[in-house]
Amino acid sequence: MPKEPDRISLAQLPTPLDDLQFDWNGRRRHVLLKRDDLTGTVISGNKIRKLEYLLSEAKSQGAERILTCGGLQSNHCRATAVAATRLGLQAIVYLRVRNPELLTQPPTGNWRLCAQAGAEIRFITPEEYVNRTEIMAKDAGEKDWVIPEGGSNALGSWGYINAIDEMSEQWETPPSSIVCAVGSGGTLAGLLMGVARRNQDIPVHGICVCDDRQTFQQIVSKITQNAQKRWPELSAIEATNVSIVEGYVGRGYALSTAEESNDIAAIARKTGTFFDPVYTGKAFRALLLEPERFGPRPLFVHTGGIFGLMA
Repeated sequence: MPKEPDRISLAQLPTPLDDLQFDWNGRRRHVLLKRDDLTGTVISGNKIRKLEYLLSEAKSQGAERILTCGGLQSNHCRATAVAATRLGLQAIVYLRVRNPELLTQPPTGNWRLCAQAGAEIRFITPEEYVNRTEIMAKDAGEKDWVIPEGGSNALGSWGYINAIDEMSEQWETPPSSIVCAVGSGGTLAGLLMGVARRNQDIPVHGICVCDDRQTFQQIVSKITQNAQKRWPELSAIEATNVSIVEGYVGRGYALSTAEESNDIAAIARKTGTFFDPVYTGKAFRALLLEPERFGPRPLFVHTGGIFGLMA
């Protein structure tokens, strides 16, 4: 196995692996729930696993300021802003907003936490966001370090390569499948490489919450290819072998439907488990509506996002 890159311990690990059992439309459901919503408080969620590696590299290279990007209620930007502050770094977050002048004040949810953590907030239109990589690179100075959207690159994917090691120690028998929400691809890429690294025959599925199957197949495959270039012992995954499940985007990224909101509330009432409206709430519906696709005992990675319910 390849040597794990250096990381800074930021997350509360290992997170629990819960056995979630509940009735849904007259049928008993059994889902293993990897509680990565419990990696911390304000740095909770899947992003912090990636940031342990990304910020370690940034610090080792003498970075003083971190640049990253996401939507207005980005979990990644919030986690980056808070983690950077804890490490004595300044954060600049580029938040995608159609009309920033129309935003209701004061800030709410993740946007508010970014501001309170001391991050410099720069609003960016959806049209400008298409060129976010170039914009951040242009703005970055000598002591700045750019982290891509969602922390989704080869190094960040180690967060979920490592998570597979962690989960393998927790389950008594492997799950019938592993399922996660996909918004930038890094979590899914890490899960796929982690399963391959341990020679486990477990199907891994990503439920897209924006864009489409082909887009994410290409993104995830590219992350794994870049990872293999840096750590040759890792497996590069062909795009056609990346399982992306469509049909749960709804009205679009960070836009909810009444059905999605009702299902989030129903799961909370049945189990005391809260999903967020942007990622997990959409993705978990695939297990509710297509249980046969994922087998009798799927494992769902709860990637956090509770603050999105408070926006």
